[in-house]
Amino acid sequence: MQAAAMRCGTVISAALAAFSLATTHSQAQPANDAFANRIQLVGSNAVASGSSVGATWENGEPYHAGNAGGASVWWSWTAPADGGVTISTAGSSFDTLVGLYTGSSVSALTFVGSNDDEDRAAAIYTSKLVVNVLAGQTYAIAVDGYGGAAGSVQLSVKLGPPVPPPSAPAWATVDPFGAAVASSNYAGKVVIFNFWATWCGPCLAEMPDFVALQEKYRRDGLVIVGANVSDTAQTVQSFLSSWTPAINYPMVMANSAMAQAFGYTGSIPTTFIIDRQNGLRKKYIGSQSRTTFENQIIPLLYSDTRLAFLRSGNQMTLRWPTNAINFTLQSATSPTNPVWVNWPTTPTVVNGSNTVQVTTTGAPRYFRLRMP
Repeated sequence: MQAAAMRCGTVISAALAAFSLATTHSQAQPANDAFANRIQLVGSNAVASGSSVGATWENGEPYHAGNAGGASVWWSWTAPADGGVTISTAGSSFDTLVGLYTGSSVSALTFVGSNDDEDRAAAIYTSKLVVNVLAGQTYAIAVDGYGGAAGSVQLSVKLGPPVPPPSAPAWATVDPFGAAVASSNYAGKVVIFNFWATWCGPCLAEMPDFVALQEKYRRDGLVIVGANVSDTAQTVQSFLSSWTPAINYPMVMANSAMAQAFGYTGSIPTTFIIDRQNGLRKKYIGSQSRTTFENQIIPLLYSDTRLAFLRSGNQMTLRWPTNAINFTLQSATSPTNPVWVNWPTTPTVVNGSNTVQVTTTGAPRYFRLRMP
């Protein structure tokens, strides 16, 4: 509690200082106050300095790290290679928030990662975000102030080796009907873990998409878990009995230990994507589209899909699982600079597997499965 009290004092004094400057000196807005005026950073080890005093919040701008903020400044950076990037505001004069996004419009950004405090327990209230990035992808970096704080900004962007995803926290709770439920029930699954409440309009807007995703990908290993954060069990029971389309995925009652373990900040919906190895792959704050979730889970569901081969005489049988999405069988005549073309024969489904017969006479041929 002492750390929290100190934090509040820091935020209030910083906010008052910014207010004083704005009222007595008519502080001009920073050049990179608007998303459209992002300052470009270049290279695998970029640094920048500036100020957020006089900065504003734009219509449609997301809340960075789940805090309303209100004094954001923006940079743009294109990853020169795949890897793990560390974005730090160490050396800044105020309590910062960092958000990392892709997209070309401030009101239509795709969340990549965010951070409030580098180490709250150690009273390090500047921000540090470590996340994997893709070569050639351009990212937007927002630096805001907790509670609207502002001041001098020090920003560093350093690219290093890819970082393994952190492990998703273990949890145990009950469902709305009192039955015990734990994270171990979903081991080996791809999990969409969603904090929600019955009174939250954006939460309810996502539910039809969750129902459709669960129906489509359940057999291939997807589980969506809805964790209610504020309603009573009776309220959730009543909601489930009347909501259409009927909820086809498990609901649980979030407890304080679960919320703390996930770093839940109070903004809903907040959704996490967890891979089959229990790696925490993605966090979304706010309502997302079905396409956004589907693009995240498909590689996790099907990354281990393989072709199986069985030879008999001059016949080769190729097999792969029938999944919710259709893989395309392709072939090439050389493994060096191959030209892949779709195999002309439509697969036959045998015992849950797509099966294609290939004659092995003639020139060598190489095969692969292509994910849509």
